[in-house]
Amino acid sequence: MAATTTTPTPATPASATPPPATRTPPQRALRVSKYILFYGCLTLIALVFVGPYLIAFFGAFKSEANLFATSPWAPPHSLYLGNFRTVLFTDHFLEYLGNTALVTCVLTAGQVTFGVLAAYAFARLEFPGRDALFYLYLATLMVPNVVTLVPLYTMMREFHLTNTYWAIFLPYVLGIPYTIFLMRQYFMSLPSDVFAAARLDGCSEWRILTRIVVPMGKPIIITATLIAFVFGWNNFLWPLIVTDSNSKQVLTVGIAALQSSFNDQWNLVLAASLVSLVPLLVIFAVFQKHIVRSLQLTGANR
Repeated sequence: MAATTTTPTPATPASATPPPATRTPPQRALRVSKYILFYGCLTLIALVFVGPYLIAFFGAFKSEANLFATSPWAPPHSLYLGNFRTVLFTDHFLEYLGNTALVTCVLTAGQVTFGVLAAYAFARLEFPGRDALFYLYLATLMVPNVVTLVPLYTMMREFHLTNTYWAIFLPYVLGIPYTIFLMRQYFMSLPSDVFAAARLDGCSEWRILTRIVVPMGKPIIITATLIAFVFGWNNFLWPLIVTDSNSKQVLTVGIAALQSSFNDQWNLVLAASLVSLVPLLVIFAVFQKHIVRSLQLTGANR
């Protein structure tokens, strides 16, 4: 009886993967529809936030006649610079601008300096009641600013500081809870071994703060600086209450006064608003990489 031989079938390699399944036309259509819906929603959200800035930009470069004759969304036919000449050389506008720059620089320097000191103390120093004191201070974030306006104004009036720069500086120059909280969380995420080694080498707390914490915390300090700058530049309600003369008023109060001075000449009001917006855009464009880096590092280390 003759032996039968069988030809072995080649084995399938273990590393071989089956070909990807092809999507059917209904699946591809559903996927495309999801993308269209997703990016459509993002576009609508972007328009909600960007729309007012576009209207302000277009209106600032339109004459009064062109402003009311065209749609707010329509770009200007030509860049009309007469609005800016009128605004910049009107009474007290440059004075408002100078007052705002002074107030913002002082508030920013004070909030960042004292905020770094407070954040380092809450994050790295050991003292009785540290956490309780921090959370008590943080709880003030839930108190609306309008609640403290009357007591603050009463204090400034009793010390004869109304209508002075001191009245604008003092309530906020020592720091605000949000920036202190932000820097404390970042300082707590720094490696503890670095602080232990520095103390073993005999470094004082001040030396640790200036030579280790500040260089390592540069991204979050820049972010806190930007937050303090925006707060000082856009501060409106408190300067409005505590000042009553043009020599001490800031830009936000001055722009609000322009609405009555120019008798609903919205092209001039929009031009003034655009002038006040330029410094914020420039600063954010310069420091945006540091802001993103600080938020990424803080989120990665928590």
